[in-house]
Amino acid sequence: MHRPPAGATITTVTVLRFPPGQRLWAFKQMGRARAPLAATPGLVFWRLCGTGGGLGFSARPDLSRYALIATWSSEHVLQNFFAASRLFADYRAHADEAWTVALLTLRGRGSWGGTCPFGPGLEDMPETLPVVALTRARLRLRGFVPFWARVPAINRRLVRAPGLRLALGIGELPWIRPVTFSVWDDAASLEQFAWAGSNHQAAARAALSRRWFAEDLFFRFAAAGSAGTLGGRDPLLTGS
Repeated sequence: MHRPPAGATITTVTVLRFPPGQRLWAFKQMGRARAPLAATPGLVFWRLCGTGGGLGFSARPDLSRYALIATWSSEHVLQNFFAASRLFADYRAHADEAWTVALLTLRGRGSWGGTCPFGPGLEDMPETLPVVALTRARLRLRGFVPFWARVPAINRRLVRAPGLRLALGIGELPWIRPVTFSVWDDAASLEQFAWAGSNHQAAARAALSRRWFAEDLFFRFAAAGSAGTLGGRDPLLTGS
């Protein structure tokens, strides 16, 4: 793992996959895990999320996968949670696969529930580290239909995007509070997909000009390290 600078905000994204016999347990944890997470020392922001099926955004939920997005006050409290917390041990005992990636903020904008949870961007980060993009939106009623109407075309282009290692659609309420999480070889690959005359760029401009979102957020991170597997591999170590 690339060691974060002293005082840096560290974010983790954990994705867990559950076998059929454990999916009801995992669903119930969306409520049951809230109190233990709220009481976790050093956990300054967290969201429990479901995931969509397939690649990128999807209106169809995947009941086998859940995600935890968390921001930590230090590397020490992060390591203590994943190594020693009873809550994470319980999750790991019920899941058949878990993958966690540690992220260092590069830059971003916007808010999540009225706050900016990911800290200021860091300078002088190694360009060899993979890049992660995290977006989140809270849809207005007038934006619901036009937003989702553009998703299939964006997903088709995403599947073919050079440099993409992983893309997941996640969210607290995925239909109205969608989140995207994607891992890229480098910043150039992400920029090429997002802004190079793409349908993604057109959708972003339409969302801004027509005010589809009541709240939105876009952050870019350096992927500093990872543990576990997703789909039988570590996306941070191997390309798509």
